[in-house]
Amino acid sequence: MKILWKYLIVIACLMLTISPSAFGQSLSRRVLWSIGQADGSHAEFALSPNEFAEFAPEGFGSANRYYVVGKSNPGKDWPYVLPGPKDDFAGYGYWAGRALHQLPIYFELEQIMDADTCELVVNFLEVSSKNAPLFRAYINGKVYEQQLRPGKSGDLPEKLNANILSVTFLFPSKELKKGVNEIIFQNMTGGWCVFDEVKLIATKELALGKMDNTILKSVTFADFEMKVKNKNVQPLLVDILQQENNSAIKVLVDGQEIIKKIEVGHSVLEFYIPAVSSKKTSEVKIYIDGNLKYKEQLQRAPKEQIAFSHYVDQFMGTSGSRWMITPGPRNPMPMVQLGPNNQETVWKAGYEYQIESLTGFNHTQEWTMAGFLMMPTVGPLQTNSGPEHSPDLGYRSRIDKSTEKAEIGKYSVDLKDYNIHVDLTATTRAGFQRYVFPKSEVARVLLDGYPDAEYGYQNVETEISRIDDRRIEGYVHHICDKTGYVMTQDYKLYFALEFNKPFERMGGWTDKSKELEKMNHGLTFESVRSDTKTIKGAGKVGAFVNFKTTENDTILVRSSISLVSTENAWLNLKKEITEPFNWNFEQVVKSQQDIWNRYLGKIEIETDDYLQKVKFYTNLYRALSGRMAWGDVNGQWRDMNEEVQTFEDPDQRLCSGEFWNTFWNVQQLDQLIAPEFSSMQVKSLLAFYDKGGWLSKGIFAGEYSSVMVAEHGIPWIVGAWNSGIQDFDFEGAYAAMRHVQTTLPLDTYPGGGRVGNESLEPYLKYGYVPLNTNLYQSYVSNTLEYAFDDWCLAQAAKILKKRKDYDLFTKRSENWQNIFDSKTGFMRPKNADGSWYEPFDPYHTPGFVEGNAWQFSWFVPHNMNGLVDAIGKERFIARLDSAMYLSQKVNFNALGDNFSKYPINHGNQPNMQSCYLFNYAGAPWLTQKWAREIQEKYYGTGPRDAYPGDEDQGQMSAWYVMSTLGLFQMDGGAAIQPQYELGSPRFEKITIHLSDKYYDGNTFVIKAKNASRNNKYINAAELNGRQLDSWKVPQKVIIKGGELILEMSDAPNKDLFKK
Repeated sequence: MKILWKYLIVIACLMLTISPSAFGQSLSRRVLWSIGQADGSHAEFALSPNEFAEFAPEGFGSANRYYVVGKSNPGKDWPYVLPGPKDDFAGYGYWAGRALHQLPIYFELEQIMDADTCELVVNFLEVSSKNAPLFRAYINGKVYEQQLRPGKSGDLPEKLNANILSVTFLFPSKELKKGVNEIIFQNMTGGWCVFDEVKLIATKELALGKMDNTILKSVTFADFEMKVKNKNVQPLLVDILQQENNSAIKVLVDGQEIIKKIEVGHSVLEFYIPAVSSKKTSEVKIYIDGNLKYKEQLQRAPKEQIAFSHYVDQFMGTSGSRWMITPGPRNPMPMVQLGPNNQETVWKAGYEYQIESLTGFNHTQEWTMAGFLMMPTVGPLQTNSGPEHSPDLGYRSRIDKSTEKAEIGKYSVDLKDYNIHVDLTATTRAGFQRYVFPKSEVARVLLDGYPDAEYGYQNVETEISRIDDRRIEGYVHHICDKTGYVMTQDYKLYFALEFNKPFERMGGWTDKSKELEKMNHGLTFESVRSDTKTIKGAGKVGAFVNFKTTENDTILVRSSISLVSTENAWLNLKKEITEPFNWNFEQVVKSQQDIWNRYLGKIEIETDDYLQKVKFYTNLYRALSGRMAWGDVNGQWRDMNEEVQTFEDPDQRLCSGEFWNTFWNVQQLDQLIAPEFSSMQVKSLLAFYDKGGWLSKGIFAGEYSSVMVAEHGIPWIVGAWNSGIQDFDFEGAYAAMRHVQTTLPLDTYPGGGRVGNESLEPYLKYGYVPLNTNLYQSYVSNTLEYAFDDWCLAQAAKILKKRKDYDLFTKRSENWQNIFDSKTGFMRPKNADGSWYEPFDPYHTPGFVEGNAWQFSWFVPHNMNGLVDAIGKERFIARLDSAMYLSQKVNFNALGDNFSKYPINHGNQPNMQSCYLFNYAGAPWLTQKWAREIQEKYYGTGPRDAYPGDEDQGQMSAWYVMSTLGLFQMDGGAAIQPQYELGSPRFEKITIHLSDKYYDGNTFVIKAKNASRNNKYINAAELNGRQLDSWKVPQKVIIKGGELILEMSDAPNKDLFKK
């Protein structure tokens, strides 16, 4: 079956170039529209002759830059080059990720016909000689593609010689529609291509309409109902691209008139129409600036009420993302993250949206953990996964992308190579899979104990055993020590699987390479057993169970995992799926949806832009699901010394994740809306200290890790306590925090990994961390990170009335001044003898972790007033403001990691506080301006542009949520009296339902009157009925409940908040 697919693809590609006459078309044809001329030159296009490096800075490749037929100018609006996903010049970088650029074209048809074909002709001037792309055209969502042949002009699109290649995509005219049509070009793989001409050829009967300022992409009644002012409505959804200048839109539905304003950008406006009790045809008219633009009869019918979970788009951010951003069912703070995998071993590996094949389904997406992979197949047995570009070389299967769905509670996809439909769902600790097979004598489910992962690792041992003809169990023992950090991730992941139908037999494979190595001939091979009770071995090891299936035969698999034992895996499965749900798959789906509706419903937003709801609730979902928590239903967990421990509270689990700079995102979000997760994280840190004697920089499957720098679990602990989350031993926590801030690190911890502050010895000796200490992870910037942790510890000391410690750590918290150069106004590397490092360039000087001196010069979150004074207010504002202007050209994502050209890198932790710095310099209107710019430009809604940088376990998502609420905490809430700092709330009304346990179930409402994309500035503020004179709001006021009323405008009020 897989071989057949290869031939079908070849046939499809050949059809692209067949002459139109082959279809016997009799109607006369003409060029409906064209971009450029077929003249062997790209001189008529934008960026010509040689400005290819300005592709992304000029906005090309993003959803906000598009070509409008009849309105756009090729010399300004159509670039001569379309980069490939890994072209450095177009933005590819270690942090920036792949550069998956698209070029959209919009055109309007006044008249269409169904009985003919059209030709989309793309004439290429040249193609990358190093890596020719797979060129794709989406025609109203339908995929057409062609692998281009390599060019002759070199690696970069410069000094080009004409090497013409013409590709024609033939498609039925019925794929075009009356009204607005969309064509999108994208290079799916490989490098760049250069255009000579693009044109659409059609019959004369197709009439091209005139496009104006407003592009109506679609008009449809929603497939849901909702409550508005206690009445059931069915929104009319109008998908709009507004090119320039605002417009007025008037909608008439069955005589009801609604008028709104359209702002520049992409919106899906909701027009609230009374719901119907039976099927009905409604007449819809839409006027733009007084001109009739749309008139149709639309069918509608009663629909279900929409829930918060329905707004979540799990494919947002799944291209170029980290391992944890996969579509698939997962609970808040889950242990099981069941989802598809499709990448080979590569940085950020896991799931990549642009790869249209899958290797299988994994139970964990945890950092440094490969887990095990499951895959249903039919046909000949394959035991290798196979490469992305050649699925037929393994059990990897192509997928039908149109069938890939990911809603809260369920992931679904069709495996094209096997004609198998797959559904996934999950609970906190267990998974549930549903496979619908075709008729087959050789149907099977594979279990691969050595799948691809983000980092290379060793499969020390895998054992898989058959218990009976419905159940198997086992474990994988993996060691990952290839992360670049001093850390050995050594774990056994136990699993239990149960099928709803008996399988015929279990087989498996083992890797015999070790025996062959002894023979010195360098070959490896696998030993396959077709019927066995146990498979055990190292390296490549896996198992399979065989079935004979009828057409549409459904095989269900219940599964669970544990880091403790197979017995615990079975217990997890029993308690979370078997007893409560038996084999009822859909009830598990509903259970997860109910859980998420409760969590997402903790924040209610009011906006008439459906797209903004999708964006907000997807970010909230990512923020609450990006981190894992390990622990079985009986409270057992495995510590860093591989000893089994038990939490007294079985609801407590060991939270995974690092803490580097989480005080600017996840920490403050959890403290506000999910304090139970904040508490769970603190208790995890303290349990680790209790059993291992050290706090951890990040806990991953029960191991100490040296990932990143400093001990930012300290601000998490102090921030939780000062925010009112006080269900842990604070005196014991203080001892743990003091220990790590005063005890020299251990290069090697007995249980594995490294513990302590890397540069603590020179920090204590000099009052700063010098350059070139030759210590592990020793950066000049550690001075700043340690000083902040010292300040947080000082706050704890003050609470506990430890005066000497308070004085000690307060003094140490000012060590940032020891690397501040007042002359340049930058943090600057110092040598051990106290001299400045020369020559100094704030963009390129060494000594700053994942950043540079320019970026770290703003890192004094505990003494911003002191930093403003040190730099000078005017220089502070001017320097930061100019950097914002530069960086907005590339959406604040440091294109190609070029920090000197684009200083603000929101795509990584060191700069995520940048827009809120203006508050401290007396320019809160600039905080409001740039917070909104980052909300709108950095954060998108598609697979690629949702998180273009390093979305690290929900950190970017959490930042977005807090920012759109209009709230931020520079110190993560670690101050004894925590304050929220105002930014720019995105929605007209925000209702925050606070925790019953920690905050007495109070409700805090933020009314941002007139808030919109343009209305970003606060012009007036009132808190609980009184005028608010400061951009700070006490946290204790918010958790008591109340109301903050803001007047928003498109112009700043610079006199506001002067007190």
